[in-house]
Amino acid sequence: METRQYFGWRLTQRTDPNTVPLFVFYARAKDIHQWAGIRRIADFAEGTQRLLRPARQHAITRFLKADPVNTIPNSILVAFEPNRVAFTPLGEKIAACIPEVDFLNGCHDRLDWGFLEFSFESDEPEHLRAAVIVDGQHRLYGMADFAEEDLPILVVSLVDADIQEQAFQFIVINNKAVRVPTDNVKAIIADLDEDRLQARLLKAGVSYGEISPVLRDINDLESSPFQYLLKWPYNRDGTTLVPLTAIEQALRYMRSVFSFLEEDEDSLVAFFCAIWRAIKANYPDLWGIENTFMKKVNINALNEYIVERLKFAWELNLLDIFDSDSVERQVLSILELLPQIFWEADWSISIQDNANVRRMIKEDLTKLAENSRLRHQWNEDLELPVIGE
Repeated sequence: METRQYFGWRLTQRTDPNTVPLFVFYARAKDIHQWAGIRRIADFAEGTQRLLRPARQHAITRFLKADPVNTIPNSILVAFEPNRVAFTPLGEKIAACIPEVDFLNGCHDRLDWGFLEFSFESDEPEHLRAAVIVDGQHRLYGMADFAEEDLPILVVSLVDADIQEQAFQFIVINNKAVRVPTDNVKAIIADLDEDRLQARLLKAGVSYGEISPVLRDINDLESSPFQYLLKWPYNRDGTTLVPLTAIEQALRYMRSVFSFLEEDEDSLVAFFCAIWRAIKANYPDLWGIENTFMKKVNINALNEYIVERLKFAWELNLLDIFDSDSVERQVLSILELLPQIFWEADWSISIQDNANVRRMIKEDLTKLAENSRLRHQWNEDLELPVIGE
């Protein structure tokens, strides 16, 4: 059994006696990670958190690594259920020590300084820990994973909050978030060094201007199979082989199939990179050089073919698309049916970037997989390959 004490302030924001009080304090992210858990909606009927998405967690860690002055001033919100904590007020003692200071900031009837104390078992299941995270799970986990520093984070806690209060707060928080309009951003930075700010925002994974942080990540990340391969002015030192529009089109298709990725760019990038890491690993001799395989129309045809099959696997609960390792394994199993010789053969048409050619490639891929499963000649009834007599 372990015990924690945190110094901070207890605040009752409303006068209604049923108001759930708040306790606000700072603590180290790695420490909080030991006693704050997650009760996920997917696991429990009374859950108040969505699934942890590794890509979003890693994006927080990457944000911190991007620049040594990057900070996360936002708080996380946790909830202590009834009878889990004890609050000891210290207001009178503090007032006696500094009578000339209004340390309650004019909130004398609502606020009191003191410390919160609770105990917990270090091996408790996450959903039974001393507190559960209501908002900020990716923030906390990403900061806790940051090895270079043991970072403190501001914690707002609901004290004696039942499941219904936790659910209410989660729903309110996640339905009130609004993105800052571009015009507002322009006004904010009007008198600042825009180039410097843009560079820092992109490093932090925040969109601004014409360079998307998603495309920047796909161009720059070591985990991206397209690292330094994109054909655009940003890629000054790499091999400019793959048109930027090929990647943009592939990402649009992924968003159209998995609409929930529209607002989750970190998971979108992780999903895209996992798919194409498997493709690169399966066809290493074709990767990164000028050939049929690396053409824009083929990249998009193969991307659509793979994504459509991953959608079926996901719908049948055979795949977690937020688990990159699982995605890579699934893609490799699909590619086993698509021999490399298909891409190396001469084709009966000129390679053009249009919907008709993309359709023909996808139809041949479907037939190619069927031939593999039925142990037929690989090129039987295919339209595109030209095989000499």
